Amino acid sequence: LCAASKKQFPVRTACVTSLLPLLLLLTLPAAVQAQYNYLTNNGAITITRYHCSSGAVTIPSTINGLPVTSIGDYAFAGCTSLTSVTIPNSVTSIGDSAFSGCTSLTSVTIPNSVTSIGDSPFSGCTSLTAITVEALNSFYSSIDGVLFNKSQTTLIQYPGGKAGSYTIPNSVISIGSFAFSRCTSLTSVTIPNSVTSIGGAAFGSCTSLTAITVEALNSFYS
Repeated sequence: LCAASKKQFPVRTACVTSLLPLLLLLTLPAAVQAQYNYLTNNGAITITRYHCSSGAVTIPSTINGLPVTSIGDYAFAGCTSLTSVTIPNSVTSIGDSAFSGCTSLTSVTIPNSVTSIGDSPFSGCTSLTAITVEALNSFYSSIDGVLFNKSQTTLIQYPGGKAGSYTIPNSVISIGSFAFSRCTSLTSVTIPNSVTSIGGAAFGSCTSLTAITVEALNSFYS
């Protein structure tokens, strides 16, 4: 590319300078891959651990040319300086407590591709005010930043930074394990008549919670 003679130092310098962005681009994937521990199974990648850094992170859709399909249990847990995360449409599974304890995380969007989410995926994310699910996801949904299954019969995760009181929708039959765990800004909650099941530690460590009210016609709780 730089077909200049040795005496044409300015031209050669310009050529090298123009190549720098390309060289940086070519080395970027290796640097990105170094941020993750991962496993390969049947031609797909599961991220098992993210080496925490501050600020925003975009999870790659491929590593070594293979699709990233799973975020493993506790993969991002305890990354306290992580402020936002972009999950690619290649991901189909998010493991138990995958982002738990990410105390600076403010919002997250679940893409259409996700078909499986484990227990307490965002537990202890005390700055998280909204969990958004893309509209065309066939398995999950969100209302006012709260994560549900698609039919909104199971409340999966209440965002830890969402403050004040909360009335659970009448469609909910089940409150998942750890669903409100470590929601330190939640002050009160109302459980509707429709709820028949409450998972373990559903309200664990809700340090500002002063009242749990159950509607009078609930046949299982009071």
